[in-house]
Amino acid sequence: MEDGNSWRPPRPMHQASVLVRQILVLNEVMEFIMRREMELNDTDFQAMQHLLRQRSISPGELAQALHLTAAATTTVIDRLVAKGHACRTPHPTDRRRTLITPSAESVRKTMEKIMPMIMDVDDKVRSYDDDDQRVIVDFLGGIVAAMTKRAAELDPGEARP
Repeated sequence: MEDGNSWRPPRPMHQASVLVRQILVLNEVMEFIMRREMELNDTDFQAMQHLLRQRSISPGELAQALHLTAAATTTVIDRLVAKGHACRTPHPTDRRRTLITPSAESVRKTMEKIMPMIMDVDDKVRSYDDDDQRVIVDFLGGIVAAMTKRAAELDPGEARP
């Protein structure tokens, strides 16, 4: 009987592929640190990621994005509001509906934590000439395409960058 430690890739991995894997692992580390700093469980953190990306979302859209029931999503929203991470705001055109938005303080604190890393990456890319930047963008675009394709194959409802 083989154990999980005996599996090997079909060929030696290119150093660039190894580095991409390290980036994915470090992303998980960063998410763990941010969840701890924000005092959020995984589901609440995922909700905050949607809020930070979209800036405003209906409870129904959030439920769909999180694959939760309406009742479970209400519980998530209640926790985020209670911790000061999110606010319920009136919908601008439909007074019967509400939108969920990240609080300004939560956005500020999150950006203070991650922007130095983002700017370091941006500075590194900009340190290359235009031709090298095009190669970098092509390579990273290929990674996004490969991951999007694989996500779609594994779960067609989840494939979105």
